[in-house]
Amino acid sequence: MLNKIMMTGRITTDLTVVTEDNYSYCKFCIAVDKQKQNSIDTIETDTFTCIAFDDNAKSVSFLYSKGGIITFVGSLRKAPDKSVVIIVEKLHFQNRFAVKVDVDSGQLF
Repeated sequence: MLNKIMMTGRITTDLTVVTEDNYSYCKFCIAVDKQKQNSIDTIETDTFTCIAFDDNAKSVSFLYSKGGIITFVGSLRKAPDKSVVIIVEKLHFQNRFAVKVDVDSGQLF
């Protein structure tokens, strides 16, 4: 069975990495525009809850911020409360994005 999804959307929440036991995660929401209908002027959006773990969580919180556009490949999972979340598996970068520098190590991202 195949369970893959590619999403591009605007981040609607603040990004914070949470560390519990031996793993870390970053839970955030994205707003994805629906396709515009021919006779309708307004664009509607769908909101999705996403979770990135470990290195992906650190990368998401470091490279992106609320209001930024993110593109990633992930998979759908059912949460304990019967809602659906998207697990971020691979980040995709557009040709244009702001380069950030890790102040502690001097590493460019």
